[in-house]
Amino acid sequence: MHTRFVVAGEAIVDLIARSDGSFAPALGGSPWNLARALGRLGSQVAYVTPLSTDTFGEQFFNALLESRVEFAGKRSELPSCLALVHIHPDGSPAYRFYREGVADRDYSPESVKKHVAGPQTVFHIASLALFPPDGYAWAGFLGELNQQGICTSVDVNVRRLPGADNGAYTELLLRVMPQARVLKVSDEDLQQLGLGHDPLRTARTLLNDTTQVVLLTRGSLGAWCLTAEGTWHEPAPNTPVCDTVGAGDCSYAGFLHALDAAGAFNPPWRIPTAQTLQNALVMASRCAAFNLRQQGCQPAWRQEL
Repeated sequence: MHTRFVVAGEAIVDLIARSDGSFAPALGGSPWNLARALGRLGSQVAYVTPLSTDTFGEQFFNALLESRVEFAGKRSELPSCLALVHIHPDGSPAYRFYREGVADRDYSPESVKKHVAGPQTVFHIASLALFPPDGYAWAGFLGELNQQGICTSVDVNVRRLPGADNGAYTELLLRVMPQARVLKVSDEDLQQLGLGHDPLRTARTLLNDTTQVVLLTRGSLGAWCLTAEGTWHEPAPNTPVCDTVGAGDCSYAGFLHALDAAGAFNPPWRIPTAQTLQNALVMASRCAAFNLRQQGCQPAWRQEL
């Protein structure tokens, strides 16, 4: 297991609404969560997105180090990004983001290139980093990496922003998704992209010469892994749910970690074996189950699994 995961994308302070009207701050952001989860599982991972020099930025930085993640970005004088979060009765979160002039947008693919080198690098990007206009540059960068033979990973993680051009966002995501060697998408993502009538069938259409592994998550229905050679399924974990914040990020980290442990990212790239993919689904489920029992995103350490 010698793969180096390079993770780009937002670190966000989730201000979680309480019943008394107050807000409890929690550190989050899909890519930042994934980086921590990979680090705790024992993967070699670098996080390249800038972090603010404000109080929250210092907490983000220290939490990465505590999770054995290399911070390869810069410290920015811009403030940390904020999100207001309302937790629904079923434990699912609803977000409203505040992202103008924030630290996690204070960089570009050009500043990341030096960290993405070598055949055993996996570059991962997700979520709000793919929103226009930033996402256009990242779409081009993913194409460059594919031409260089560097493995790419994308978690679609659709996030609609009030008042923004969500039509352009949808079009951009449809350009980005075919650039991922490994693609994670949920049934909710497909629905928001107008592709959700038959999630499993749609997920199969996302496979192409570049995208060779698709991880489809469907909440209580479990997760499916699809390749040109077959389809594998793992039921959802049967566990008490505190909330679902970060569960998808922890699940995907477990999936990627298991692929790496089996040598799936060793060059030259080959579609992983059936056993490797089924084992990766099991690991993803175990990581999700641990996080579902926690409040907020609390990825498991390897020994806790």
